[in-house]
Amino acid sequence: RSGEVTHMTVDPGRAIVAGFTYIGMVAQAVAGLFNPATAAQTVSDSSSVVGIAVMSKQFADAGLAPFMEFMAMISVSLGIMNLLPIPPLDGGRFVIEVFQKLSKKVVSLRAMNAMSMAGMALFVVFFLVMVNQDVQRIISGTFFGQ
Repeated sequence: RSGEVTHMTVDPGRAIVAGFTYIGMVAQAVAGLFNPATAAQTVSDSSSVVGIAVMSKQFADAGLAPFMEFMAMISVSLGIMNLLPIPPLDGGRFVIEVFQKLSKKVVSLRAMNAMSMAGMALFVVFFLVMVNQDVQRIISGTFFGQ
């Protein structure tokens, strides 16, 4: 059924449930990054900006409604990823603030910079791995049935 586009009208209640179901799926996938048994598969199933660009074109070609749904999915996914407790993301900043509040200690600027640099290094590694796998998918023609 690849490439088949269907239209369905749902009541607001079902739409809200579908939205929260998607949010749960994304949260579960993100949690998979922290489970050694599923981390490699989660990264393998993920895409970089290269893959998102390819998918954006595919959804744009399918029409306005699928494209808008895809953009909403990207927005929700990025929002949830931003909540990861890794500096320099907002979730990392939140964890530092909670730590400071509970421990009544101030995290030094040097420590915050070190944590932010470690977080950025992690993101660079993820970025390089995912760009590589997206390029390999494009070259091999296995990117979503190309």
